[in-house]
Amino acid sequence: MGIHQENHKFKVKNIYVIGKTKYDSSFVSSLSHIFPGEEIYIPGKKVDQAIIKLWKSNLFGKISIYKKNISKNEIDLFFDLEDLIEIHKINVEGIGNTIFPIIQKIHTGDKIPEYLIQNIKNDIKNYYVKQGYPEVTITSQLIIHNNKNILNIYVKKGERIGIEYILFDGNQSLSKKTLLHLMKKTRKKIHIPIIEKSSYFVYENIKEDFKNIRYKYQSMGFRDIQVILDSIWKNNTGDYGIKIKIIEGKKYYLGNIDFIGNTIVKTDSLRKILSYKKGDIYDKNGINNNILNTNISSIISHYLDLGYLFIKIVPVEKRIEDDKIHLEIKIEENKPVYINKIYISGNTITKDHVIRRELNIYPGDLFSPKKIKSSLFRLINLNLFDKKRIYPYIQTNNNNTIDIEWRVTEKSANQIQLYGGYGKEKLLGNLQLNFGNFSINNLFKLKSWKPIPQGDGQKLILSCQFGKYFQSYGFSFTEPWIEKDKPTSLALNIKYSKKKAIKTEDIYFFPLSNEKISHDGFLERIGTSVKLNKLLTFLDPYSKIELSINYDKFSYDKNLLKLNNLSYSISLQRFSGEPDFVFPLRGSKIQLNSIFTLPHSILFKENRSEWVEFFKFKINSYWYKKIIDKMIMKIGGEFGLLGKYYTKNLFSFQKFYMGGIKNSMNFKLVENIDHIPLRGYSSHINDPDYITPKNGGVIYNKSILEIRYLIKDFSNLSKLWTNFFIEGGNISDSYQEFNPLKMKKSFGFGFRFFWLPMGFFGIDIGYPIDGKNIKSKWKTHFIIGQDL
Repeated sequence: MGIHQENHKFKVKNIYVIGKTKYDSSFVSSLSHIFPGEEIYIPGKKVDQAIIKLWKSNLFGKISIYKKNISKNEIDLFFDLEDLIEIHKINVEGIGNTIFPIIQKIHTGDKIPEYLIQNIKNDIKNYYVKQGYPEVTITSQLIIHNNKNILNIYVKKGERIGIEYILFDGNQSLSKKTLLHLMKKTRKKIHIPIIEKSSYFVYENIKEDFKNIRYKYQSMGFRDIQVILDSIWKNNTGDYGIKIKIIEGKKYYLGNIDFIGNTIVKTDSLRKILSYKKGDIYDKNGINNNILNTNISSIISHYLDLGYLFIKIVPVEKRIEDDKIHLEIKIEENKPVYINKIYISGNTITKDHVIRRELNIYPGDLFSPKKIKSSLFRLINLNLFDKKRIYPYIQTNNNNTIDIEWRVTEKSANQIQLYGGYGKEKLLGNLQLNFGNFSINNLFKLKSWKPIPQGDGQKLILSCQFGKYFQSYGFSFTEPWIEKDKPTSLALNIKYSKKKAIKTEDIYFFPLSNEKISHDGFLERIGTSVKLNKLLTFLDPYSKIELSINYDKFSYDKNLLKLNNLSYSISLQRFSGEPDFVFPLRGSKIQLNSIFTLPHSILFKENRSEWVEFFKFKINSYWYKKIIDKMIMKIGGEFGLLGKYYTKNLFSFQKFYMGGIKNSMNFKLVENIDHIPLRGYSSHINDPDYITPKNGGVIYNKSILEIRYLIKDFSNLSKLWTNFFIEGGNISDSYQEFNPLKMKKSFGFGFRFFWLPMGFFGIDIGYPIDGKNIKSKWKTHFIIGQDL
């Protein structure tokens, strides 16, 4: 837009319209409200308002107003206009099914300026350049067909060009191999030869890799490092060769380090936190991290944990002498900051106290990022909120205080698990209702049901299992906070089951029975347990202890045989898998379990045969390690031991059974057995690759190495991955004959899918290396409900 800057009053003699427009002067006058014969000031509001009106009409992409033919106080006004193009259809050739948002936003009949057409072409070009098509060409043509404007865009991608050679010049301190390793964006670590190249020419990726190279050199003291793309050429193969010039410059060392302005934290303490000292290589990035990175142990994080939220720290290179850089760290401590108020928002079902009791920072406390992070972890661990949408919003006040608003977004804490199958001529099924945010207090308040009584973070599980000769009903209720200030949970479990006993399947029970019992009968079980679960926060946020008392009463064939099992258990657990329990990329899982009964045979001589007795110890330990992006390694093992107090007693409760998988649909007569999965081998006694002793084992060990690759990460913790495993195990009914090194080994592969409402689904195909006399060695195992 342009107009001569003269502050005079003029009478408009004529109005002319020029430029790429179809509109005449009469239409433009009516639209701009400037008419021939009218008096206007130039410059003035009238012209400015006219330009605004023309813009708002959404008809023009270019607007300029000029005055010409000045005679006395009369002028002619020239409106230089360029119409927006009305587009009725956009055709793009050469892109296949690729969708571009900038094109999707344009609808039939929209008017667009020329620059937007150029932006469309630029977006398409940039997309393909980033995919490795640097020679892509984009042309466009506007045609009129049946009075409709059709924009045709033609895309010629050309060949996808790889990088055949990367040459380095000037590198003395780093080898070519090291430099190539630093070019992570340009060079793929994993690629399929012949099908795809290890490197494609994408200039943006090369620039990113140059940052890696500079960062590495700077960590070695080369403060003035320069990395330059010196030249590019095309080889006979059609791929590019590139030459990268390295100008290393001088290597610097750290000189004197002076702290200015610190009064709260002593200089000696700051020097220890900094960890760099005089004479060290001048690692600029490392020094800045030690000073300013809030995610590690640094000077600023130390001050923040002392409550100094408004701390200001500025490292200054005070002077350079030869190859030494003297550093001055200026600190402005300001005043400590306290918590004023804590708010909760976003929760519509979960009550405030359920959230507040998980927080370990309170009004009146000093500001502490460590405590805020710990509180965030505990809120995520409730599994009541979307973990990606929980965050503390901090509002500063004028009196050195802050308010914290914990913003949460709730997710469904209720699950329905229904699965079934058919095996051994029996139909098997399992139905389980999990209510993860239950509320006993709201049970009789029908108006508060949403659609069930919820909000207190209690857990209620109702389960039903059924088969041809089996039925089971279960009830479990957990109160997560029985202590006012500590996260200690108390759970009550009640279960009833009834199943027809078949000796060929339930051999672990019959050694307890009377020899006179020779027919199949029904066994009923009524069981109850009380479990106490407490976090060991004095160790770390991941450790906990479980204590439980369990009582089971068994009645076989209308009280022909009675058994009582009163046992006690202690379990120490630590699980630090990140980012979640479904597909941990790093972390560990360690569990120490012990379960035992009183020595009834020693304490009580009478009716001692009616009381089960044993003691048992187990240890499981697994580690998760990220190999590359989306690929992790799981490695670990297990060991278990079962014993008895009275050597003449026969017992089979809590015995170990190894082979196959631990399937929720595999209903046994008595559930007090310990099934150890071992893929590639069978869990059925009649199969030739059944490795468990006839009446179960009393000692076992197992080792596993598993490589997992995440295929797809869906929302709401749903994930799909594949795995390759090598594992081995040994089980024996004799401590003396047990050899932990003589394991039955297997290998194989499989797939897993986790869907939040239903749990785990999967299939594993295992090959038993040590199996004998087996017609078909490959074994297929279906995983439903829980992972191995």
